[in-house]
Amino acid sequence: MGKSTEEKLFYYIMTGKLHRVRSLFKKHEASYLTALVDRKGRTALHACCLLGDDAIMRLLLKNGANVRATDSDGNTPIHLALRFAVQTVRFSTYNDLIVPLLNYCDNPHVLDERNNEEKTPREYLTDLKRAYAQRREELEAERKERWHKEHEEKSRLKEDLEWERKLQFEESQESYSKYCQDDYIDNMKETYDEWADRITYERRQKTEAKKQQKRETRKSSRQRNENERKARERTRQLEKEHEAYLTRISVERQKLKLSKSLADYESNCTAVFCSNSTVNLTFVDIPWPTKGGTKDMIALLGNWSEIKTIEEKRKFLKEQQVRWHPDKFLQRCGNRLDSQDRVKIIEQVNELSKEINALVEAE
Repeated sequence: MGKSTEEKLFYYIMTGKLHRVRSLFKKHEASYLTALVDRKGRTALHACCLLGDDAIMRLLLKNGANVRATDSDGNTPIHLALRFAVQTVRFSTYNDLIVPLLNYCDNPHVLDERNNEEKTPREYLTDLKRAYAQRREELEAERKERWHKEHEEKSRLKEDLEWERKLQFEESQESYSKYCQDDYIDNMKETYDEWADRITYERRQKTEAKKQQKRETRKSSRQRNENERKARERTRQLEKEHEAYLTRISVERQKLKLSKSLADYESNCTAVFCSNSTVNLTFVDIPWPTKGGTKDMIALLGNWSEIKTIEEKRKFLKEQQVRWHPDKFLQRCGNRLDSQDRVKIIEQVNELSKEINALVEAE
């Protein structure tokens, strides 16, 4: 059995076969291909950005791919493209992958959309700038190190050449003195032993100078390494502080979100349980903590209780015990329950009451 169009599209993207993707666009509608998703809810544009394939990405953008589509993790293609750029730290990636995406997006708030990890493209962009800055520092340090080594090598070769020339000159002078017959003894300014001693001394001086230069080079290298180490530590510290800040902001946002949903819940309970209305209540009219099952309701009640002080938490859970106690519930609105949903409502109230009691006992 042959592969489906969806399987072909994502296989061609995964293997980087641009011409194959082009052939699919000739056979199928562009809107159909750009809307296909894999098991993780990722579109073809998501896949390109995840793999950093800017060539196929440009083809998809030209054919109307949605830049703001989200996958099952809440990531837009820009999230994945920036994450790829941070991981690879290639300078060309920004112009080849990120800029085209931003140019095709007409919404200025796309950089502030959060995924399920509460990360925005703007935060990934900040991480990318930091990674680029660190990479530039590393490249500059490598360049300086290469230059320093090349300079040392050239200096060493130059000194050796000068030394060889000096030895050749000294030897030529000595040879000339030996064969000069005119006033040999009177004109000779130093004996052979004196010349040998001088050469030995100068060689020793040259060797000592080289050792001193190496010591200074090592000292300079140690200082440079120490400065780089401190810079890396500072960068890591800033990153930790930034992560702590993001975590704190995320927690505060979550608390605000919980506070708002709790206020809505209390308002709905007041409207339904404390009114004199005689309108029948269906299952969906009951102000449940959330629309999910009992576990979801209990989880949300637990989260609401965690944003309160210890005393407020006990009081809140006690109020929920009373509110959802089956007998109390029927006293308040038993005569208003819709006949078709009555059994379902009472069963849900019983389950919720049992779980609330278990939650209170666990405290």
